[in-house]
Amino acid sequence: MPSDKSELAQRIALTRPEHTVRGFIFNSILTLVAQQAGSEAVARLQELVKMKRPIDFFSYPAADFLRLLYAAVDVLEPFHASADDAFRACGAATVSGFFESHVGNTLTRLVGRGDPKRAFSSTSTVYQTLVSYGSHDCELMDGRRLKIVFRGDMQPMRFHEGSLRAALVAVGGGERSAVEGTACALDHSEFLLQW
Repeated sequence: MPSDKSELAQRIALTRPEHTVRGFIFNSILTLVAQQAGSEAVARLQELVKMKRPIDFFSYPAADFLRLLYAAVDVLEPFHASADDAFRACGAATVSGFFESHVGNTLTRLVGRGDPKRAFSSTSTVYQTLVSYGSHDCELMDGRRLKIVFRGDMQPMRFHEGSLRAALVAVGGGERSAVEGTACALDHSEFLLQW
């Protein structure tokens, strides 16, 4: 089943011209499409959303990213169990792109790996380097749990579930890491992370 274009229109309506996303996040999605659906699919996708390959550290309109993301999910859904899983896969792909970037490598060295609470306590700072909108806050909890609250972020909750789980695994949470999202509004989601 294709992604919900009515929801896409509602999310785009939440964006403002100053809302931007870094180019390497776009490129992470394009790389995932190339890996799973081939280079011809990437070319069709770029033509559909009317964009050339972004430059990693430049910022681009969040509305353009939403268009690319939803179009990519439509291309990737046959390779996944559902559209929700395709959104999660896109989110996970952006994390590998982040950790391969200069900014991601630097932040990883600063916060270290092996301590998810320490790493995720920098959530707000990390997101400020990636996007120009919303608040992205971490609330530490007892045991091997924490809560992430996104407000003013119009990206789909399933996309964030994928990125947060991949980040949790990458910083030492292990393969049994789990992320459970709750959508409070189109631009407000809360996530329980456990490892």
